[in-house]
Amino acid sequence: MPLTIEFNKPEIKGSFDWQLIQQVNVLNEDKVLIAKAEIELITLNKHRDALKSYALIEGEDESTDWELPLNLYFKGQNLSQNVCSSLNITADVKKAKTHIMIEAISVLPTYRNQGVAKFLLQELAKNYSKVQSITVLTMPLKLFVDAEECEEQADKDYYQQLELQTDTTERAQLRDFFNHNNFIEYKVDEALLNEPLSFDIFITTPAKLNC
Repeated sequence: MPLTIEFNKPEIKGSFDWQLIQQVNVLNEDKVLIAKAEIELITLNKHRDALKSYALIEGEDESTDWELPLNLYFKGQNLSQNVCSSLNITADVKKAKTHIMIEAISVLPTYRNQGVAKFLLQELAKNYSKVQSITVLTMPLKLFVDAEECEEQADKDYYQQLELQTDTTERAQLRDFFNHNNFIEYKVDEALLNEPLSFDIFITTPAKLNC
């Protein structure tokens, strides 16, 4: 099945030019949108590390999915040493590092189990081969995507086809998918939490996605 990847132009998410959002689309041979990822990129450096960056984002009164990652498994502008070791990468205290959060990833029902999501992830890794990490939180899409609120008609049409409110994808299925696609699960010490997480945290690198 011939597929085409399409990277929309990144946009500044809020007040900071080091925090970007971007849509990544997969089109079939008829140029119809069949899969989509919505990603966020942040660039950290030795002068504005993970904790300082999080404090700035939080200071803008923004809710952010970066809260747990930046506070749990980052050190400076890099991932923490134990996570770097798990991913077989080396921390760099001199250069700025860019990290990606996959906010949403989905495939239309009729195109699932055909390698479309894997294609999307691999193309993302190729396009952003220099980023240090790619994180995903396995929260159900229906909790934060509303088709009716999409500005672009193509996005609205796409998300309506997912019928998110009746989606029955289970947490274990998502865990299996990301494990299968060379993500590693970050186990959170529950003693650090007010209540258990309702989702899992997975991390990978461009190199691992293209294995």
